[in-house]
Parts: sequence; structure tokens; C-alpha cells
Amino acid sequence: MASHQFICFLAMISLMIINISANNACHPDDLKGLNDFKAGIHSDTSGRLSKWIGQDCCNWPGISCNSTTYRVVQIYLPGHYVSGDDESPNFVSSTMSGSISPSISLLTSLQVIDLNKLVGLTGQIPESIGVLKDLKELNLQTNQISSTIPESVFTLTSLTTLNLENNHLTGEISENICNLQALQKLFLSNNSFTGKIPLSITKLHSISTIHLEKNQLGGEIQLPLTPSQWPSIKTLSLDNNALTGVIPDSIGYLTTLSSLSISNNQLTGSIPSSLGNIKQLQMLKVNNNNLSVETLPTTMCGLTELSVLYVSQNKIHGPLPGCLSSFKYLLDVDVPFKRTATLPMGVQKQ
Repeated sequence: MASHQFICFLAMISLMIINISANNACHPDDLKGLNDFKAGIHSDTSGRLSKWIGQDCCNWPGISCNSTTYRVVQIYLPGHYVSGDDESPNFVSSTMSGSISPSISLLTSLQVIDLNKLVGLTGQIPESIGVLKDLKELNLQTNQISSTIPESVFTLTSLTTLNLENNHLTGEISENICNLQALQKLFLSNNSFTGKIPLSITKLHSISTIHLEKNQLGGEIQLPLTPSQWPSIKTLSLDNNALTGVIPDSIGYLTTLSSLSISNNQLTGSIPSSLGNIKQLQMLKVNNNNLSVETLPTTMCGLTELSVLYVSQNKIHGPLPGCLSSFKYLLDVDVPFKRTATLPMGVQKQ
């Protein structure tokens, strides 16, 4: 009798182990999506993908799963990462070569795709990525991704971060970018985007960071027409494009801005006095344009947080405002050479 009970007990334990193992196993769609992703990568100097073996994908390097559903929620395989434990961390720099499989769309619970600085990813962003409605972060920066941004990306309404900088992307930035109402950080710099900055970008009410520098964007600078449209904007970087027209007076509405860079364009007109409304501004770069002013507006005397000021290679005729000499944080300056006498002692002149 005791022997029979013991056998039953062992059977129950075995069933529990099988059940736990089954619950922890990768969802079939996730497993196929990840294996297809692995098949699309021809070289992985980190060796992380070589450890993608078996069916327990939640324990694979770079993969995180929901603790309840065991669906994959994150693919985190950056080129630069830390391995080891907290006591003896190992800083690793690695590359991957290949392309992103369209089967990534099978991982329908994904919230994060981070493949930044792998250097060798080529091909296009799969159109199928648009089915990942829970995706919050898409980071493919510093690779060799080409073609245009598929329209399906602009249906990912949960996105808070879109980082595609340092690739080979072309075409125009879609007006449908306004659909990304949760977007906080936009990085599209150092690609080959053409056309105009879409007017609809002003409808991104959650945006805090915009990097569009080092492209081939033309037309006028598009800014919100009311203070409420970009209430949290901190960084606006549009330098090294082919932007024309004037610096809009509405720049003064961006009162939360700390960094403004619009250098190396073809901007004309003056530096608007409304710039003085941006009391938190720490970096201002308007150098290498066709701005023509007698001097900088005296309203800039209120920008006492400035640490970087680049205004050279324009047509500034008169003296700089004497108030600049009292700016205690001003350390890095690029101004017309003959007008540096009013600057604080110790300032680094470019």
C-alpha cells in the first residue's frame, strides 16, 4: 500500500514538473519569430545568439518575458553592453551582420526592440513591424538599415522612443508621424532624409527630444504655433540640413527648451527677440547661416543659463550685448572674432 502511494506521489511530482516546464516554454509564435531572427543574422561576434538553443527562450541572452504570460516582451541585443555581475562587470563591444526577419512580427507582445550599434544590420525595416501594437521602444541606431521608414511604423501608437539615427535611410519623413502621440524621443539624425520637415510633427504633444540633424531636409523650420503643443520639449537639433526661411518668432513658445541647434543651414533674417523667453536654454547654435542682424537681441540677456553659444559665420555687424560678460556658465563660445572682448574671462573661443 505504501509502495503504491509512493508511486502515485512520484507521478504527481512528474506531472507538476511537466506542467511547469510547459508553462515556461516559449510560445510557438515567439519561438519561430526568434529563430527566424537568428537565421537572418550571419555573424554575431558576441556569441549571444549561439546560446539561443532549445525552447525556453525566456532564458536566452537578450530576451525578457512577461512573468505571467511568458510571452516575449523585449529583445535587447545592443552592440555595447555589460556582461558578468555587479562585482566584476565586463564591458563588451560587439557587432552583428544580417537583416531583421519579417517574422519579428510574430512576437506580438514585444515592448522593446533594441539592436543599437550593432553596425552590420542591413536591409529594410520590415513592413510587418506594424502589428506590434505594444511596442514602446524601437532602437536600431548605428547600423546600415536602408530604404524608407515603412508607413506601418507610424501606426505604432504606443511608441515612446524611435531611434533610427546613423543609418542609410532615405525618402521623406511621413506626415503620419503625428499618429505617434505617445512619442517622447525622436532620433532620425545622420541619414539621407529629403523633403520638408512635416508640419504634423508639431502635433506630437508628448515630445521632449527631436534630433533631425545631418540629413538633406529643406524648406522652413516647422514649430508649434501655441505654447501647449510642445509643453515638454528639451532638445531640438536641426543642424546640417538645407533649411531656408527665417527663425520663426514662435521659437519663444518653447520655454522648456534647454538645447537648440540650427547651425549649418541656409537661414536668413534676424535672430528673433522671442528667443529671450527660453530662460532654461543652455546651448544655442545658429552659426553658419545667412542671418543678418546689427547685433544679438538684448532679450538674450535673460538667457543666463547659457553654457554654449555659437553665432559666427553670419552677418552680425554690431557689438555683442555687454550682459554676456556676466553669464557665469558660459564656457564655449563661437562668435565673430572682433567681438569677443565682452565675453567672460576663461571662456573657450572656437
